[in-house]
Parts: sequence; C-alpha cells; structure tokens
Amino acid sequence: MDQSFIAEMEQALQNERTELLSSLSTNNVAFKQSMETMDPGDSIDEAADAIDRKMLDAMSAKDMNKLNLIDNALARIKQGTYGLCMKCGKMIPEQRLRAIPYAVLCIACKSADERKSRS
Repeated sequence: MDQSFIAEMEQALQNERTELLSSLSTNNVAFKQSMETMDPGDSIDEAADAIDRKMLDAMSAKDMNKLNLIDNALARIKQGTYGLCMKCGKMIPEQRLRAIPYAVLCIACKSADERKSRS
C-alpha cells in the first residue's frame, strides 16, 4: 500500500479521534452540569431525565467503541498491517478505507459476516 495513502489515513484517523474525544468531553461536562442544575420535579420530569441519561450513555458507548476502533487502526499503521483484512489477509480497497478508515474486513468478508448474522 502506498505510504502517502497510509499517511493520509493516519491523519484522518487522528483528526476523527480528536473530534470524538472533544465530543465525549463536551457531552460529559454538559451531562454533569444538567445533573447539578436539575430541580427535583414531578415523575414526568424524572422520567424524561432518565431517558436523557440513557440516550447519553448509549451515545457515549457508541463513541467509545468507535474510539477503540480508531485506536486499533492507528496501532495497525504502526505495526505495518493497516489495510489488511483481519479475516482473509487480502488488501482492503482504498475506497473502503477512505469511507471507513478503521475498517478491519474487506467487503467480501464483511458481507459474509453480515449474511451469517442475519441467518
């Protein structure tokens, strides 16, 4: 794989990582502030707050998973294995890596996994 492409993907991954960390930090601060300023209210307010907390937790979990995928992709760059399918060992096409820089499977392997999970 071309070194300039790998450098471009590394920069894209670093940028996405920085954005995610910033978003997680902002959401965490906003959540803490809303909890501190929350007045004890009726049961409807409490239910709405509980739903908000669950949504924030789900968003944070999704973002944390994505952050983990990005960190793993950066580690593969350092190891020299970036762009190799973890299942079949073939090169993942550059178009796929541009769309999903932290992809670990080629299109064929990903499609096969999705078909298996639907069965």
